[in-house]
Amino acid sequence: MGHDLAELIKHEPPMRLIDKLCSAEQGKGQCCLTVNSDNLFYSEQHKGLPAHVGIELMAQTIAAVAGYQSKADGGEIKLGFLLGSRKYQCEIDSFKLGERYDIFVEELHVESSGLSVFECDIRHNDRVVAQARLNVYQPPDETAFIEENYG
Repeated sequence: MGHDLAELIKHEPPMRLIDKLCSAEQGKGQCCLTVNSDNLFYSEQHKGLPAHVGIELMAQTIAAVAGYQSKADGGEIKLGFLLGSRKYQCEIDSFKLGERYDIFVEELHVESSGLSVFECDIRHNDRVVAQARLNVYQPPDETAFIEENYG
């Protein structure tokens, strides 16, 4: 897939942590990244990204898949919010410098209100190293939502 992430998610560098969208279809997809020292969350102490950053990698992958689907349907990318995670488990202390990680997401539940639940995992050399369920919210009318909550 040759999609520019700038066209799929609202995150901009340095906050954009994933490298590319590798695959996407209705309700699921895959992104990847190779950890480099320019990453916003790079830690010399960990020689990579601390394990908790995996949640943000998962959230950005969900955003990229949603952006891809919206574009495919002729729409624009929309704002989304990570509400929380359940059962985040990471078998490694960090995502190591120079290593490639593949992030997979699949929508388990969606409501008309904009709430969704995704099953997510991060793999290194085809081995699952982190997994979680993420709860996300994509407001149907983001302008009204922002004005109501932040205006």
